[in-house]
Amino acid sequence: MFRLPVLGFFLVTSCAFAQFTPALIQNTSYWGDGKAEFNIYDAQIVREGAPRACEILHVLVRESFDPKQLVKSDKPNQADAIPVLKLNQILHVPTGLYVAQQMHSNFWRVDNAQLVKFSLTSGDSVGNTYKEGRRDNAAFTYEYRTYGDGIAGGKENVALPPNGFFYDELPWLVRTIDFQKPSTPFEIQLAGSAINSKKDNFIFKPAKISCKATEREIDVAVEHSAGTDHFVLDRDFPNLLRQWNAADGSRLKMKRSLKVAYWNYNKPGDREKALADPMLRHPD
Repeated sequence: MFRLPVLGFFLVTSCAFAQFTPALIQNTSYWGDGKAEFNIYDAQIVREGAPRACEILHVLVRESFDPKQLVKSDKPNQADAIPVLKLNQILHVPTGLYVAQQMHSNFWRVDNAQLVKFSLTSGDSVGNTYKEGRRDNAAFTYEYRTYGDGIAGGKENVALPPNGFFYDELPWLVRTIDFQKPSTPFEIQLAGSAINSKKDNFIFKPAKISCKATEREIDVAVEHSAGTDHFVLDRDFPNLLRQWNAADGSRLKMKRSLKVAYWNYNKPGDREKALADPMLRHPD
């Protein structure tokens, strides 16, 4: 996927953020049911200069975070736990004789919609990579462990501009636009994707977001230095991401969306069982 600046969400009274709202992330009736949004996409992911047919999963679920460890809390009544919304992007991309297997996770605080952490695991049949970004008040630190010569490991600070985001946040962030307001284009600062096996150099560059709506869909265009990404959403709540056409030629198209406690479906045949259950499906 093209490596674009991703958005770390800030709630500030600025025209740059006038089109965003925390309403969806704070909707307890939708996220507080103990289930995850489990979205399955047919995809063509460009790797090594060519599109690769595969299936991509996007899983969104609300969790309680331990504020010190920044991991899911196992204590149901932990007083200082912070609710977060997690997005896992799970990729299994065949590349000729070998395969890349990656999962990128974002965690946004429910109370202020800020990105508090991201992490990535990547294995590409050559070596393993792990990356993590963490917010501590105004500071954001980035740590990496790769198998690349000269970039084996390190830790550094990332200077987040006031309206700065990461590319890997976009599949969620475009759904938080306030579509009740006039569709006036607005600008953000966007940095690149971490979904790769190398060390990242996050450079924030201007990007413009605009929307066009029809009776059933909303097309959110994100224009950046490498081209334009188009995100096609449902017009109606919860504004599911139906298609993602990336600037690098990668394509995602939803084939099924479930609302399900997927961790309970772990037995042989459970995938087929869940996909066949009409009670778990979002309407097409």
